[in-house]
Amino acid sequence: MQELKEWKGKTIQIPEITPVYLKNTDTAYINREMFDYKILNYTDAKDCVACMLHIDIWKLYIEEVGHKVDFLFYFHAENKKEVLPVLKRGRFTTHPVYIDTANELHNLNHFSENPLLNCFLLDKENKVLLAGNPVYDQGLWSRYRNIIGKKTSDKSHITTVEVEPDEIELKDLYAGKTSEAIFRLKNTGNIPLSIRMVKSSCGCTVPEWEKQPVASGKSTEIRVRITPEKREYFQKTIAVHCNTESGQILLTLKGMVAE
Repeated sequence: MQELKEWKGKTIQIPEITPVYLKNTDTAYINREMFDYKILNYTDAKDCVACMLHIDIWKLYIEEVGHKVDFLFYFHAENKKEVLPVLKRGRFTTHPVYIDTANELHNLNHFSENPLLNCFLLDKENKVLLAGNPVYDQGLWSRYRNIIGKKTSDKSHITTVEVEPDEIELKDLYAGKTSEAIFRLKNTGNIPLSIRMVKSSCGCTVPEWEKQPVASGKSTEIRVRITPEKREYFQKTIAVHCNTESGQILLTLKGMVAE
């Protein structure tokens, strides 16, 4: 407990490391300026990566607060092959991961020898608000969530959006063949619309969008490439994380896939 308290208020130095995107990832870009909080989790591959990561629990946490928080997963490994098989088996493809072969993150910050302590809730300036890995302590996750979920009366960064359409039924879907759908978003508020991330519920749907803010009264498009794998009824969700009141806009693609 004393070591956890000592971290509070410290600033974590985060090195510039190119993220590793896994096969069929559905995240092409993250605008980190849009997040008020970060959760940084550091794992050393000398420990059992599968045991330490707890992918299924992190997936639940990301689903719960991911539209408000930038999740940063850093791994120290001499070779990517030490980490990627674990991530692929766990289908951990919704967020980029960082393979820190030189262990820069640890060298800059001198983390604890106890791997359970090397997870942090950070503010915009990377100052530590809480330390400790919440996958081992539901009470600690509640404390993380309470800070993340605090309401603010400042609505100066919030805008409104009209979507046309928010659901598309695709008529010509074929297994193994790529189709395209287009959603149009109009900024009906008074400040620019900033899209910080677009995620799909499956790697067979790949979204593309303009990364620049959308001025008041202007529109932008989200183009989605769809490549169904097999004949079945197809329904996927696209989550647009942006500066609206709810923090995200949900779009739907559906249709029957033919062979």
